[in-house]
Amino acid sequence: MDKEDLNDRYLLVEKLIRLFHFERIVHLVITVVSLIVLLVAIGMMIYHQQADKTALSLTFGSSGLVTYTGGKLLKMWDQALKIIVEGKL
Repeated sequence: MDKEDLNDRYLLVEKLIRLFHFERIVHLVITVVSLIVLLVAIGMMIYHQQADKTALSLTFGSSGLVTYTGGKLLKMWDQALKIIVEGKL
């Protein structure tokens, strides 16, 4: 991969980020609010001693809700890096 090709990919990602700025902000706000509500609900379950091992593993485990929601915050950056590295949309 030469420097010109890498620069073209970078400019493409930059253009996509500008093009979808509003949608990206809306997505980030909704995802952050969802994550906060989820953490508050889990905190209330723990405070009221209603959380058992199963509920906690489903929320905090490797495939749990908190992991999934947190991963959605980084999805756009993952896609941007794929465009730069692999050159695929």
